[in-house]
Amino acid sequence: MDRDEDARAFMIARELIAQHGDAVGAFLQARIDESMAAGDLEQFSDWFIIRNAVALTLSSGTTLQ
Repeated sequence: MDRDEDARAFMIARELIAQHGDAVGAFLQARIDESMAAGDLEQFSDWFIIRNAVALTLSSGTTLQ
């Protein structure tokens, strides 16, 4: 993953946290499950990376603005 992809994942993570709040984990798991069921490994990888960015963002204690 390069810097642009990393930055994109964190931007999406922040947007999803703002949109879904406490339900963001369930939303992401549903997307991961759907992509696995469809056999779309590229999409699975994208959602997995975004899920990790969400986890890091939430654990960092920074304010979303």
